[in-house]
Amino acid sequence: MKSLGVIETRGLTAAIQAADAACKAANVEIIGYRKVGSGLVSICFQGEISAVRTAVDHGVDVVSQKERVIGSLVIARPEPSVITKLLTVKSQKKAPAVAEKEQETAIETVVKTLVEAPAKNEVENLEAPKAVADLQTQNIASETKAATDKALSSKKAIKPEGRKGKK
Repeated sequence: MKSLGVIETRGLTAAIQAADAACKAANVEIIGYRKVGSGLVSICFQGEISAVRTAVDHGVDVVSQKERVIGSLVIARPEPSVITKLLTVKSQKKAPAVAEKEQETAIETVVKTLVEAPAKNEVENLEAPKAVADLQTQNIASETKAATDKALSSKKAIKPEGRKGKK
C-alpha cells in the first residue's frame, strides 16, 4: 500500500534539507514539491506507511532551524484523486497553454487555406509566410503586453512626499 507524506517548510533550503534527510532515512520516493507562496514549500513523499512516517519524522527533526518547519502530515491510504490533484499544474498556468494551442490552430488554418488555394503568381506564394509571420508577431506582442501588465500591477504606487513644516 502506498502512503502519502507531506513536509511543509518556510524556504526552499529548509525543504531541500528535509527532503534529503527523509529520503536517506527510509525507502520513500519524492513525488513532487510545490511552492505555495510567501516562502512556503511543500514536499510530498510516497511509500509504505512505516517508511513514510519514519521519513517525515526524520525530515522534520533534521531541519536546522526548527521555526522553518510549518507542519507535517502522513496519510495511510490516500484517495487516488488527492495525489492526482497534488501533482497537477495550477489553473493559472494552464491559460498560456490554451492561448498557445489557439495560436497553433490559427497558424495551421492560415497555412492550410493558403496552400489549398491555387497560386496565380509568385506574389501569392509570398503571402503564406507573411501571414504566418504576422500571426507569430501578434502572439509575441500579446505575451509581451501580458508580461508588462503583470510587472506594472506588481509595483506599488509611489506616494509623493508631503510638505513638512510649510503652509
